Amino acid sequence: MQATFVCVAMLSSTLVAQERATPLQINFTASAESFRPAAKEYDEIWAAEGSRIVAAMERVTGLRFEPGPIGAVIYEGPSFSGFRERPMQLRASYSSATKRATLVHELGHRLMGDLVPADVDHHSIIFLFVYDVWVELWGQSFADEQVAVERKRTGSSANYDALWTQALALSASERAARFQQFVQEHRK
Repeated sequence: MQATFVCVAMLSSTLVAQERATPLQINFTASAESFRPAAKEYDEIWAAEGSRIVAAMERVTGLRFEPGPIGAVIYEGPSFSGFRERPMQLRASYSSATKRATLVHELGHRLMGDLVPADVDHHSIIFLFVYDVWVELWGQSFADEQVAVERKRTGSSANYDALWTQALALSASERAARFQQFVQEHRK
C-alpha cells in the first residue's frame, strides 16, 4: 500500500523582481507501509521549510524551479533527483538534518535540468551552490556536517569527496561566479 503526503510550499520572496505565481508542490509517497513515517517526516520538513528552500535556491542560482508538482518516492536506497515527470527517490533512513540536506541536493539537480551537458558530472556544478544554500538556510556548522556525510558516499560514478574538495577550495564568491559563468555558457 502506498501512502501519499502532499505538501505545498508558499513563497514570499522575489526573484528577478517576480514573485512565484504558484507554490512548488512535492508529493511524498511511501513505497511501502514501513516508509510512511519517513514520508511523513519529509512532508513535515517541506511544509515547514519548503518555501525557504525554494526561495534560497532560486535566489542563489538565479534559476527558477519547474512548475511542479514534483513526485518523491520514499524508499531505502540511494537518493535520486528524478527529472521532469520522473519522481525523486529519497532515502527513508536519513537523519532529519540529512533529509533536509538531501532535499536541497536533489532539488539542485532538478533545478539545473537540461543545463548540464551529458559529459559533465552534475555534482561538479551543483556543489558550486548547494553548500552556500545550506549555509544560508541552516548555518555553516550544518553545511560542514552535511559535506562530511556526502564525502563518505560511494557507489555512484561521482567522487563526492574529490568534488567537494574542488568546490570548497573556492570562496563563496568564486563559487558563485563560476556557477554564473557556467549558466551563461549553457543556457538554451
